[in-house]
Amino acid sequence: MSADAMNMPNSPETVTLGWLQAIFKDSTISSFEITNSRLFETTSKLYVTLSYGENAEASANKPKYILLKGGFNPAMFAVPGYKPILLRAYTREVDMFTKFVPTLPKDTVLQVPKVYWAGANSDQAILAMEDLSSAGFVFGDPTRTYSLAAVSSGIEQLAALHAQTWGWSTAEGDNESSSTLPSASALAWLEPNIYDVTMRGLLGMWDELILGAERPQLPGILKDSRERTSLALETYFASRNPRFRCLVHGDPHSGNTYLKGVDSDKEEVRFLDWQIVHIGTAFHDLAYFMVSMLTVEERRTHEQAILDQYLAALARHGGPQLSRDDPEIMTEYRKAMMTGLGWVLTPHSMQAKERVAAMVERYAAAIVDHKTIELLTTEGSTENGRQEELHWQNLEDGVVA
Repeated sequence: MSADAMNMPNSPETVTLGWLQAIFKDSTISSFEITNSRLFETTSKLYVTLSYGENAEASANKPKYILLKGGFNPAMFAVPGYKPILLRAYTREVDMFTKFVPTLPKDTVLQVPKVYWAGANSDQAILAMEDLSSAGFVFGDPTRTYSLAAVSSGIEQLAALHAQTWGWSTAEGDNESSSTLPSASALAWLEPNIYDVTMRGLLGMWDELILGAERPQLPGILKDSRERTSLALETYFASRNPRFRCLVHGDPHSGNTYLKGVDSDKEEVRFLDWQIVHIGTAFHDLAYFMVSMLTVEERRTHEQAILDQYLAALARHGGPQLSRDDPEIMTEYRKAMMTGLGWVLTPHSMQAKERVAAMVERYAAAIVDHKTIELLTTEGSTENGRQEELHWQNLEDGVVA
């Protein structure tokens, strides 16, 4: 990778023609225009139109509309404590597209955005990728909810990812007995677990994000005791069942989707923003995605059928045969509702207030419905085998206990 390419811009004003020519290895790019920018989101985005001079035939198969994604808002990096969190996430996505995506089989059903160039250094990480909006896609919106067809489509994508990477581990020795699993050293780019690190960092801002002014209303089980919520989160981290270990997107809420066929019975969902990809439990992605996509009542009505669909898709894409009759699956699924704490702890400087409020309503309800905090903070919860069975029966019968 050339020195010119790695001399990366950190604001819209510092994007240059020479840098674009370097990353595309194409001196025929004659000019560019930044047609739009979104600087006040977790990741900055610059929408760029490339021009190739007078030879239209030579430029016919070259990208015209691209998206530059990275840290282009110096003010965001300047917020105390944010830069290491953000840069870690940006770099993880670069690693995803340079170290994992090229290994996917050609016949995979997993669809990801096309990335033309990706690079990272100690101060910046950037993707130069296709402009999905110009390609006819619509981005998911956390303030709205989606159809069961959209949920079904997204579940197929997640199941394909999980099946492809089932059993992956970054712990030395875990994969040594298998000829099909990558070694821990090959997966070193997935350490540390960026999701855990990010969540602990955000939890440290409890007073601002839980008790602060203009923050969403929360049930007492989440906000009344910092110690209890912290214990639940740490217990979730420590108790993720290795039976269900795989590569997970980590942040597959509705706002990190792009769709075709919106508002039709054939909505197709794909995922972007792979910044918190990590080795985790498959049910992390399932719970996090499904809760974000549906109204609270729709989730309560359909989640059992959706869980069954996911398990069937996992097996169909080459993963293990699993059943909802397995009590470990039920426990892991209930624990995975803890992923919703991520939106509870999302600062308004990273996501708009109305987005945070809409998502928190859905995730908080799921945490309460599944008694996730109680499950993770009550010693000897296995004593409640019969209670858990009754809890699930109540949910199937439409009773929220």
